[in-house]
Order: sequence, then C-alpha cells, then structure tokens
Amino acid sequence: MWVRSQYTSELAVLAAWVSLLVPWNVAYQGDAPAGGTVYFFRFALVELQFRQPGVLDIGGSSIKATQPLDATYSGSELATSLFATTPVGSATFYEGTLGLASILWLLAALVFLIAFAFSLALYLRTAQTIARLPVSEVRLMGALLGVGTLGVGASSVFQFLERDTVGMPIPIGVFIVGVLSVVLLLTKQVPDADAS
Repeated sequence: MWVRSQYTSELAVLAAWVSLLVPWNVAYQGDAPAGGTVYFFRFALVELQFRQPGVLDIGGSSIKATQPLDATYSGSELATSLFATTPVGSATFYEGTLGLASILWLLAALVFLIAFAFSLALYLRTAQTIARLPVSEVRLMGALLGVGTLGVGASSVFQFLERDTVGMPIPIGVFIVGVLSVVLLLTKQVPDADAS
C-alpha cells in the first residue's frame, strides 16, 4: 500500500483518533437479571451501558428492578438508564473470566492512550517528533494500534465466553482499528511526484 509522503503522518494521527472514537465492540444482553436488558458500547477508554431494568409486580405495585443490574454490571449512572465504566472500574469489579477480559481491556486502553499522546505530538510538532524517532512514525503508530487491537480482541474473546452475562460481543472496532494498523504497517512512503 502506498500513501504520498506528505500524508503519512496525517494518516497515523487520524488512525489514532479513530481508535478512540470507534467502539471496539458492541453487545446486547436481553436476558439480564430480573428481566432487564442492557446495551453495551465499549470504547477504548470507556464503556457506555443503556440499562432497561425489568419490572416486578409486588403487591399490585410495579417496581423497576435496578438493583440486580447494579450488582451484575460495573458502572456509574450518568443519566436515567445511561451508565458508564472505565477499564479500571471494570477490572476492579469483575472476577474470573470477565476480570481477565477487563484487565486485557485496561492494558489495551493504556496502549491506545500512548498512541493518542503520540498522535498529538505528531499533530502539533510533526517535524520535531519525527526527528526524534529511531523508526518510522507511521510504522510505530501501526505497531501501537496493532498491540491495542490484540488486547481488545482478546478481551472480546473472553467476553464471548461469558456472553450469558455480558451479551454477544460484536467486534466492530477491533476489525476497523486492526485494518488501520495493518495499513499503517504496510504503507510505503512514496515521494511526491512534484518533489523530483
């Protein structure tokens, strides 16, 4: 694959930003505790959950069963039915297979943060940043995004093993960021035609 030399750094910056904005997986759990449902949108640094608690009929009164969802899923309420959790919050909440999935997400989030910081350096001080690197900035970004993709991909596999609890993960962002990583790693910097 080729990209004109003048655009390779921009491609690396854009790829890092996309890695933060695209959910690495989404899931729907229709059999949540007490008849509730939960939609999960898992981004590099945060997981958003839309919880719809089941309704229990107790003595003729309808009561929303929010406590079973709170006990099952990590997260803090941001607004009605909208909850959020971070990789750290998730890693400290879950145990077993979901705990391992959360630790992998946490490690991947750290790599994505490093990639984002690197992208800011490339964006704000392109020439100075490139001059300090012992390797191509494009390949370095590709490697960082590749490592992050492996982390969230492995986390998706462990979530798949616990799909009865957290829903069937659909790894949208794992695929997109993985493709961006491969593009960056395989990009050959071609000199501009007008430079000769």
